Formats: sequence, C-alpha cells, structure tokens
Amino acid sequence: MARITVVKKAQKAQGNCMVCRKPINIGDPYKWAKPRFRGKMVVCETCNFTRSMLSSAKTVAILDEIDGLDRSDASGVAEALRSLAETARGVAEEYQESCDNQREYFPDSEVAEQNEENANSLNEWADELDSAADEAENDYGELEDLQAELETLNTEKEGLEVLEETEARATRLEELESEISEKESEVESKEEDVFGHFDEADNMPI
Repeated sequence: MARITVVKKAQKAQGNCMVCRKPINIGDPYKWAKPRFRGKMVVCETCNFTRSMLSSAKTVAILDEIDGLDRSDASGVAEALRSLAETARGVAEEYQESCDNQREYFPDSEVAEQNEENANSLNEWADELDSAADEAENDYGELEDLQAELETLNTEKEGLEVLEETEARATRLEELESEISEKESEVESKEEDVFGHFDEADNMPI
C-alpha cells in the first residue's frame, strides 16, 4: 500500500479532491499518495483514500466492496457477506485464468503457481464468508422471532383480566427481555468479528 503524506497548506492548487471533487486551492490542507505504477493522487482534508485507490492488485474489486460496506445496517450483514463472497470468487477466477495462461507457455512458472494459490485462498475465503452469512441469517431470524413474541405478549397483556395468566405472561416478558438482550449481544459480537477481518487490507487471504 502506498504511503500517505499529509500537507498542512498547499503551496499551489492541487486540482479537485479525487473523492468529493472539491477544489484544493492554495493554502488548503490536503493528503496525497503515489501508488506504485500509478500517478499522484490527492484528497482534501476531510476525505480519505479508499484502499482500492492505493492498490493496483487484482483484489481492487474486493477492496472497493469492503470500503462500501454499510456497517450501521445490522440486518444487511448476511447479504453483504454473500455479495463479498461472490466478488471474491470472481477475482479468484481472474487469478486462475492468469495461472492457466501462464502455464500454457511456461509450465514451471512460479508466478503461475502463486496465482493458483491466490485463487484457492480466495475461494476458501468466499466459503467462509458464506458460512458467516448463514450464521448471521440464523441469528437475526432468532432475534426477530423473540421480538415478535415480545410484541405479541405485550399486546395480550393489555387485555388480560385473569391474574394468573397475567403473571405468567409477565414472567415470560421478563425472560424474553433477557433473551433478546443476550441475542443482541451475540449478534453484535459476531458482527464485530466478521467486520474486524475487513479493517485492514493485509487481513485478506492473499
């Protein structure tokens, strides 16, 4: 990944920010980077480089998707993971195609071997993402069921006139509140574990 340099005051106009397109004029603070094999890139003080902007690897599509994940939408975790898995498999196909083409002309190519290893690693990672998506769906399904039961009991409790039934439902309400709290904590913990793998590009499987 390219090193990012922070400039407190621009000595000359730097053109537009590559993220928000805001002009960077003389005196404005900005950040710049020069990735390998690519031209100088600049962003304004308030914007940040995406990891894909700083990388020329085949995995740029994966980095783009990771940067675009909406981590505030807990209900969309499973869908996001499956989409990322599909993207990872697409990149794996590119590595495998490169491997096959190289071996056609250079059977003993070390680069071809590395590309095949990259393809295998990405496919394995995609399988892990799909498994994590299944777990996320199950967890949120259980959470929704608990919340639905809580809502039903709350509604029934308002119209109950028999004390014993009221007490029984009140007890279940307390249990549900505790179960929902535990399930929410479990879901949040799994979500942090999943997204924690995406915080640094180096945590990708290649």
